[in-house]
Amino acid sequence: MLNFTVVSLIYVAFEILLVLGLNVQYGLTGILNLSFIVPYATAAYVTGIVSGPPGPSGVFHIGGYNLPWYVGLLAGLGSAYVISVIIGTFTLGRRLRASFLTVGTLVITVVLLQVVSQDLSLFDGQLGLLQVPSPFSSNDSTTSASFVFLLLAGSLTVVSYILCEMLHRSPFGRMLRAIRDDEVATNVFGYSTFWMKMKSFAFGSAFAALAGSLTILYVGGFAPAGWTVYEVVFALTCLFIGGVGNNAGGAVGTFLVVLILVQASSLLPTLQSNPSLITSIRAGLIGVLLILILRFRPQGLIPEKPLPMEPETASRRWRTKVKVPQFRADPQTTKL
Repeated sequence: MLNFTVVSLIYVAFEILLVLGLNVQYGLTGILNLSFIVPYATAAYVTGIVSGPPGPSGVFHIGGYNLPWYVGLLAGLGSAYVISVIIGTFTLGRRLRASFLTVGTLVITVVLLQVVSQDLSLFDGQLGLLQVPSPFSSNDSTTSASFVFLLLAGSLTVVSYILCEMLHRSPFGRMLRAIRDDEVATNVFGYSTFWMKMKSFAFGSAFAALAGSLTILYVGGFAPAGWTVYEVVFALTCLFIGGVGNNAGGAVGTFLVVLILVQASSLLPTLQSNPSLITSIRAGLIGVLLILILRFRPQGLIPEKPLPMEPETASRRWRTKVKVPQFRADPQTTKL
């Protein structure tokens, strides 16, 4: 039971990282990016080929350099940053409408997924990368190794949460919310919304990349089945349930969906013998919960709160007195 709890919390940490990054792009900036899972997959693959060994007999993939895990983690973050800038340039740079941008990012995800799945020379197609060593696999037991990895994943998740909170309360975060609410008005004031959205795009992708690198280091493998569009929809569900534009809401929604609905359903003895039934019941429960939230509480469990006014602005507001000119009618000109 202890090992199950530790493993569940590790997967909760992975999903919280995904939701935090998605909240930066969608909740804060208003970019519905269905290719959000691509930096996640890119970081996982690059971490695997840098940290993992060459493929065994019959397995074909590039890389296999057997470098330390932290080198693979940094390489994964760098590669995900590059791919996010490329995707952002082709989508945000064309100033597409929101609906066309969403369709464009969906097409990018589907095309890349098909290429990686069919090309055996990259990452062995559908089989994916295997035998990637865990950073703490030399420990005495599996439970202790998982617990140490939980400390690592939990620490990185807490740091990521703090960074997102700092972004939300910063002037740049306020500008991103202005773009989300009215991009045309933000452009009128002379701000380059393209570069601001690009920064938001790259910053949010960094958390997805961190989740992808940690996932392959813990699981030991990664395949195309782990980065379909369904994973983006699942993260969006966690965000909608918790509250869009709110980091605390995203974390609570993720904990509720992953730990209670997904992991707890596998504890039922009648479902353990039928994995396909477990998947169907999970999807159904998530769908019902999402419908109830959108119907009765569309703002989520923890709605987004307006940020308080900055002290400088508030004091300046009270100190400045605007004198409104008084106009008086001339009796000689108002006579009929």
